[in-house]
Amino acid sequence: MVDRLGQGRHSNDLAHRLQRLVLQLNRELRAQNAGAGASNADAMLLAEVRHSPGLGVSELAAIENVARSVMSERVKRLQVAGLVAGDPALHQDRRRVGLVITDNGRALLETITAKRRDWMAERLATLSPSEREAVQVAVESLERIIGQRTGTAARPPGSAKIEGERT
Repeated sequence: MVDRLGQGRHSNDLAHRLQRLVLQLNRELRAQNAGAGASNADAMLLAEVRHSPGLGVSELAAIENVARSVMSERVKRLQVAGLVAGDPALHQDRRRVGLVITDNGRALLETITAKRRDWMAERLATLSPSEREAVQVAVESLERIIGQRTGTAARPPGSAKIEGERT
């Protein structure tokens, strides 16, 4: 079988190698949650609510591409744990309740994020300067790919990150 890059499907195919690497990296980063008190899915949900306070269950379900009932259960679990709270004042329609991250949720998310960044920084520190530069270029390229999928504006390679921009 020939892929769109004109290369046959084999273990050295760039798309296949990248997919495997992303899956392995995700697995390693998820492992950093161990003992933190939240699953990877919970951490992702907390991050989404932190970045976009006021989102409702339906909006979160659409973002995470899960059924509304599944998201409702996840949100309830996080509410019971005191990690998110509903705030009806965030919507004009008082029947809708927007979610906000609590101080406990923010602290937990910061702990998880710090553990993940420390883990990644330790691995990056083992690379040579030229290898770290290659990773920087690759990350910028992957950000452009993701920007194409999500419709967000992507910066050209080497341009500065905008203050407060979500990554």
